[in-house]
Amino acid sequence: LEAHFFVYLGFEMGFQPLHGSSSDLQGSYKDKFPLRCRSRVVYHIQCEACGPSAAYVGKTVNTLYERFYGSNGHLHPSTKSSALLEHLGKGVDPKCEFNPENIKILDTCRGDLQLRYAESIHLKHSKQTLNTQGRSIPLHIV
Repeated sequence: LEAHFFVYLGFEMGFQPLHGSSSDLQGSYKDKFPLRCRSRVVYHIQCEACGPSAAYVGKTVNTLYERFYGSNGHLHPSTKSSALLEHLGKGVDPKCEFNPENIKILDTCRGDLQLRYAESIHLKHSKQTLNTQGRSIPLHIV
């Protein structure tokens, strides 16, 4: 029916890949998962004003939104101890802020133990200044 309709009107219908071959489009059919909804990740965040000199590496089993804004989250006003809130409270620069939209995902893991190992490895090899602990779990590297 469609072929008869388009032929009658003089239209030709075809599909071409936008870039290269159709194999280049694999995986592009899925929508990107919003960053704030990602869970079971090791992440890196830095102060917008201070840059890498005020960076933090952390892990969460929950979503990133819960980790930052939940009842005990990094940026929730009722949180008693948070390296990020302490940095903001020091008044180093009035422009200091942490934008959760600029988080870098360093690793994704299936479970908490894997997250703890991944976080420890990233803490060992990254330059962050806001972390108060050197590792999440002891690493015995031979």
